[in-house]
Amino acid sequence: MPDAKQASARPVLRRIPKQERSRDRIDEILKVAMDLIGQKGIDAVTMKEIAALSGGPIASVYQYFPNKSAIIAMLYDRYIANVTQFMTLGLSDVRGPDDICRATDAMIDLYNLYVQGNPQIQDLINAIQADKMLGDMDLTESRRLADLFADATDQYIPEALRAQYRRTTFMMCNLTVSAVRMALKAQPEEAKEIIAAFKLSTRAQVSLFLDGSYASH
Repeated sequence: MPDAKQASARPVLRRIPKQERSRDRIDEILKVAMDLIGQKGIDAVTMKEIAALSGGPIASVYQYFPNKSAIIAMLYDRYIANVTQFMTLGLSDVRGPDDICRATDAMIDLYNLYVQGNPQIQDLINAIQADKMLGDMDLTESRRLADLFADATDQYIPEALRAQYRRTTFMMCNLTVSAVRMALKAQPEEAKEIIAAFKLSTRAQVSLFLDGSYASH
């Protein structure tokens, strides 16, 4: 997890938008940046190009974002907010151990649909992971999402297995991103099989914890 110094170095907005016009301008900059990342990859995208295609001078981009990393960080924040939203929604229906596997299936399906509908998200994640500081942010957020899942479900796990359950949940959160990335590159039928196989694997892992048999593995 990043220390306080790293956290304070995270790119931030130069100006906090207070008027709707300013918020709309930021939204347009982010939309254009996301589209460009999907079209040509983050390394080829320039601040000048983002400004030109978002309908304003480059000064209007620098007015809010000190550099490209700050744009990527805000795009990532929005991505994480969306993932958190449907993860929270999926976990709201967990009322007992029998609901956990259904919840994991639902969240994997929701994430897969989200990325399939916004394929440039994979390019955004690649850009985040290629940057040391932003990569630390990704790890921290992945752990937070895993903790969100574990906090809602580990009451149904034998107490002696809960620490390992949390580690496994953290791993599975990261593997979900990889499984969906693989499915995104595959043909439609194979993509369905990849997601189905990953859901089966996830259910198997959860079941081992639920019945206490993980201790013997």
